[in-house]
Amino acid sequence: MSTDDHAMENYSICLFRIPKEGGRAIWEVTKRCNYSCGYCIFSGNINETLGELTSEECGSVLADLKAHGFSHVKYTGGEPFIKKGIMGLLRKTAEMGFVWDISTNGSLITDDTAAELRELSPEMVHTSIDGYNRETHELARGAGTFEPTIRGARYLVNNGLYVRVGSLIFKGNESKLEDIIQLAASLGAKEIIFSYMEAAGRMAGDNSLISTRPVSEVKDELGELSEEYAGKIKVNFRFTSEAQNSGTGTCPGLKKWLFIDNLGQVAPCTWVVESMPEYRSIATLKHSKLDDVLRSEQVRAFLEMMDAKKVKECPVRRR
Repeated sequence: MSTDDHAMENYSICLFRIPKEGGRAIWEVTKRCNYSCGYCIFSGNINETLGELTSEECGSVLADLKAHGFSHVKYTGGEPFIKKGIMGLLRKTAEMGFVWDISTNGSLITDDTAAELRELSPEMVHTSIDGYNRETHELARGAGTFEPTIRGARYLVNNGLYVRVGSLIFKGNESKLEDIIQLAASLGAKEIIFSYMEAAGRMAGDNSLISTRPVSEVKDELGELSEEYAGKIKVNFRFTSEAQNSGTGTCPGLKKWLFIDNLGQVAPCTWVVESMPEYRSIATLKHSKLDDVLRSEQVRAFLEMMDAKKVKECPVRRR
C-alpha cells in the first residue's frame, strides 16, 4: 500500500511532522559522532558503525523511497557530516525532488559547507543548543561542545539557511528558558523548539538531570515568551502531552513514517526502536528492497499490534 492510500487517516496522536501527501523518513545515516551527549537515543559505539550503508547503497534507498511514495527525508546521526559522501547524498536528495532537512550538532559546519547546503535548499537545518551559556550547555552535551556548535550555527545563519534550534529542558536550564531564546535569537535562528530531556540513551534509568517542572507551567511560560519574541524568533515546543488522544487516531509508523538506521534496518519511529526493539526489521535495505522489508515479520507484527489496540494511541507515549 502506498503512502497516498493512507492520506485520509487521522495521525493526530503523533507529534512527528507527517506530510499530508506522501510520507516522511527519518534516516540515521551514521552512528559515528564527535559528541557524547548522554541523553541521545542514537548513542552507539564504534562496533555499531560496521556495515553502514555506503553512499551508493544510500542512493538506491532514496530511489526505493521515491518509488514507494515517500516525499520527505530527515537526515540525522550520530553526526551526519561525519559520513563520507554526505554532501553527495544530500545533492542527490535535492535533485530527486525530496523535501529534506538535516539535524547536526554544527561542529563540522564550515562557511564552505554552509554555502553548499544553501544551494541544495533544505527545508531547515536543526541544531541543538541546550544552555544559554557554555556551562549549562556542556552539562547536557559534554565538555568542549558549546563553541563549535555556536560557530557552526553562525555559519549556517550567515549563509541564509533556515536554522531551527532544538533545546531540551532539564534541571540545569529549566529556569532559564528565556535566556536560551535570547541566545538563539541573537544567533539569527528563525525558530527554537523545546522538549523535555528523557532518561534515554546512555542516561537510561538515570533521572539526575531530568526536569520535574510541570508541563502546564512550562507551556504557560513558553506561550507568553512566544508572544513577546514574535517577529524576532518563532518559539515552539513539542511535548508528547500535546498529541491528541481521542481514540480516533492511528500511528503513522510504517505507513507514512519510517525510521531507517545506519545499517538499513527499518522501524516505525525512533522512540519505538528505543523502547520496543523487537519491531525493528531484521532485513536491511543493504540486502533487500523496501517492499520486501515492509513485508517482513517485524513490520507485520507492529502493524497487527497497532490494529489490535482498541484505544488508538502512541505505543510509547511519554510526557
